[in-house]
Amino acid sequence: MVKHRTVLVVDDEPDVRWALEMILKKNGFAVATADSGDAALRWLRSHACDLILLDAKLGDIEGVELARRIQGETSSSAPMILVSGYFYKDDSVVQQSLRTGLISDFVTKPFRHDDIMNAIHAVLSSV
Repeated sequence: MVKHRTVLVVDDEPDVRWALEMILKKNGFAVATADSGDAALRWLRSHACDLILLDAKLGDIEGVELARRIQGETSSSAPMILVSGYFYKDDSVVQQSLRTGLISDFVTKPFRHDDIMNAIHAVLSSV
């Protein structure tokens, strides 16, 4: 039996969570979702996943800060991809987070199906 890889989608926009969930499920991933940083941290304290897609701007926390908290407060070692309509890839916060390995990749919103899947495959193939 093939083990499905699990992706945690963290986004406060229901439509974005839904779209990412549909793309991922169509591509054979198991999906968990969280609508806030707090919900993501709670989920990660009792579940494991293979990858985390983080919105850069959540209602309760910035995505980069949430990535730091995930590393510091949970046992998760899953790579994280920052997904943002606020930042761009050349933004200093994004570049610093990529350089230090806090995040593994970055995808700009609005994204195309291929943008997300290419980033996911690139990150998962390198772990």
